[in-house]
Amino acid sequence: MNGQMYQICCITAAAKKALREKSALLYTPLKYENKIEFQFLPEKKLFGTKEYKAENVPAWYDYCLKKGLYDLKFLAPAAVGDISILGFSNTTQSSMVCFYEDGKITYFSAQWDFNSIQKMWDILYTEQEWKDAPSGKPHFENNIDSFKSILSEIKELARKINCDEFAAVFQRALDILSGCSDNTDTPYHMPLSELPEENLRLFEAASTADVFGAMGSWNDSPPYMAHEKGLDKEYEFLSNELLKQIRLAILYAINEW
Repeated sequence: MNGQMYQICCITAAAKKALREKSALLYTPLKYENKIEFQFLPEKKLFGTKEYKAENVPAWYDYCLKKGLYDLKFLAPAAVGDISILGFSNTTQSSMVCFYEDGKITYFSAQWDFNSIQKMWDILYTEQEWKDAPSGKPHFENNIDSFKSILSEIKELARKINCDEFAAVFQRALDILSGCSDNTDTPYHMPLSELPEENLRLFEAASTADVFGAMGSWNDSPPYMAHEKGLDKEYEFLSNELLKQIRLAILYAINEW
């Protein structure tokens, strides 16, 4: 899974767990994360405005609590106009939506910048007000059946175009959805233990099946290999549908528990 998507999912899940248990938020930065900061919206005070920037994830959560945070959601689009852009940074379009007791709704989205000195990433989440927000909170359905179906179809396409390594990846995702725990994908060594078992299985399958990226990814050679066999339209349709089902699985896994 894209590291930027993975991070925001981890933060959201950790915050949901802390809210539910009324406990401190626990978050361990991954080895490629240099610093994670959160810039809050300016607040009007008696003699001007106050701007606050949290220097880490726990500080962000504590400040949100002071402002009356009572719930939050992870959001990301289920469709992307051009899947080839997913090999670049800052293309996930994901955000954390915060619901406050006074009725205010804001969201945090991240900007990732590579620190060439530290050889790590600096991440800044910036808060924005969600204007014209819908009256109800977003709700997501379990898409496991649709997810299994598209994985089976795209696995067969991968075999047709001689991409057996990708066919094996899609089969691993299917195995996870079927409850085969020894195929669980934990490339970041930070499994989302906060999630219930069913949600974690969906998340891990989505993480495994997320083959969209740069060199060596499903975006690299496979489209040309499909073209050579006259399967351009099938590749495009199934790839877009796979991304949609991956995103829907993540949205359910992170939000619905």
